[in-house]
Amino acid sequence: MNVLIVVPRFKETDELTRIYTPIFIPVGLAYISAALKEAGIKSAFLNLNLCRDDVEEKIKKVLSQEDYGYVLTGGLSVHYKAVKRCIQTVRKYAPPARVVLGGGMISSQPELMWKHLRPDYLVIGEGEETIVDLVKCSEQNDDLSLIAGIGYSSREGELVLTRSRYPIENINALPWPDYEGVGLDAVLNQMLPSQSNIYDVLDHPRAYPLIASRSCPYQCTFCFHPIGNKYRQRSIANIMEELRHAHNRYRFNIIDVFDELFSHDKQRVLEFCKSIKELSIELKTDIKWNCQMRVDTTDEELMESMKDAGLHCLSLGLESYSQTVLTSMRKRIKPSQIDKSINIARRSGMAITGNFIFGDRAETLETANETLDYWKKNHDLFGTSISLGFIEPYPGTALYKHCLSKGLITDEIDFVENHIFDYINMSETMTAAEFEQLKREIHKAYLGFEKKDSAWPSDISFNNGEWEVRVRCPYCGKESLYRNYIPPSEKEGRRHIYCRHCKIRFFLLPHLSRREKMRRSLVRIGHNVLGDSGISYLRKIYKTIKML
Repeated sequence: MNVLIVVPRFKETDELTRIYTPIFIPVGLAYISAALKEAGIKSAFLNLNLCRDDVEEKIKKVLSQEDYGYVLTGGLSVHYKAVKRCIQTVRKYAPPARVVLGGGMISSQPELMWKHLRPDYLVIGEGEETIVDLVKCSEQNDDLSLIAGIGYSSREGELVLTRSRYPIENINALPWPDYEGVGLDAVLNQMLPSQSNIYDVLDHPRAYPLIASRSCPYQCTFCFHPIGNKYRQRSIANIMEELRHAHNRYRFNIIDVFDELFSHDKQRVLEFCKSIKELSIELKTDIKWNCQMRVDTTDEELMESMKDAGLHCLSLGLESYSQTVLTSMRKRIKPSQIDKSINIARRSGMAITGNFIFGDRAETLETANETLDYWKKNHDLFGTSISLGFIEPYPGTALYKHCLSKGLITDEIDFVENHIFDYINMSETMTAAEFEQLKREIHKAYLGFEKKDSAWPSDISFNNGEWEVRVRCPYCGKESLYRNYIPPSEKEGRRHIYCRHCKIRFFLLPHLSRREKMRRSLVRIGHNVLGDSGISYLRKIYKTIKML
């Protein structure tokens, strides 16, 4: 029962991405590993995101060192290519190993994934109990049809899906995630404030991933809940026990709360805040944390308590400022609640983040302008903290099913493999020309604030083995010093950064030569003043200046 858990390489690593991109921690697989070990099943991790070796060569090397009976991997639909590559390599170098796939990509499309990836087993939904039952049953040659929540091949080679497994009621009883196996030490030791604007609050961030509750009872059309929609919460005592143990092991100073729905119960959040403050005193550590919240659960008392307890960045579920679109999305919130939450958070001096996403089924140019007008009018409140983008129909969501029924997606596997991030006009009223116009309007809105939202470093130095970057905030005018912060390169381009005084996010630009600054300024002038037709003319002017 020797199990190898392979974490796919979610992003190809080169020197640039290694320096500037934080390494994703696969929390779900860490829980799976912990469940296997608690059941006495030997498991090992291969986290491909922690090495620069060729994926095939690394998997080949690990498989040659030990005989693994099972290889577990998986991810979300967006990770399809990476998972496929892992499976092909395992089949090539360890044909006898049984491949087990899980994660959102399996739970949302089990038949499609089975057909194109051909694993030995599927784990559908919550996996901790399922994987233990599956491995033990397979080893004993028992009847697989008795195990809930799996897929396997019949004697005729057809996919057999067993009954759904009930959600785990008492999630307090689950073992804490196996972060040691997944390589959290290595991740923390190379973590930099320049890798994420969520971490630039500290010069030496060490962020610990935490799951305090599971799933979400809401049914937003753009969301898919891989483990169902039965919402369950861990006790605050159980959470604090994990954090106390984890701090002794990892010495973290930031907590990433990854809950889909953190603030369902106000009293529980207040209890969490009280306990975090007490834990900080006990550990003699100033603990920062971040989380996501619905705007209909926020109020002055809650925000003040959260900020007082160390919350440094709040992610708000915004999506649209049009009531028509919010209703279509089944968000069950109002524009007035969005405005209230943003203003409360900003008055408290809290950093926020969020997105407005366009292109819902009910979207029109009029509804889009409601959102755009709000974003422009209130831009000085949040800078680049609130982004503009387009809604995406991920497999398993109501929007994805809408795209299938309307013929907007005709080849499901081609969509998952090659077009999952494409912009699709899902609106039931907008023409193709209007959709293109909306894209131009969003681009124009960004350009309108580009100068206000951007700042070059006022000073860059390298002292005592660390980069130091000074930046003057374009909003409050105060200068912040970021130590241990690698400045953005010309190749990387601009980067989001939070002001350490006013907590507004803006773009930190690369430290460019005067000539490059001139070129970019001319391009911006061309867009803002002369339009696309003026760009070629300004480029000629730049070339002339360059020759002088």
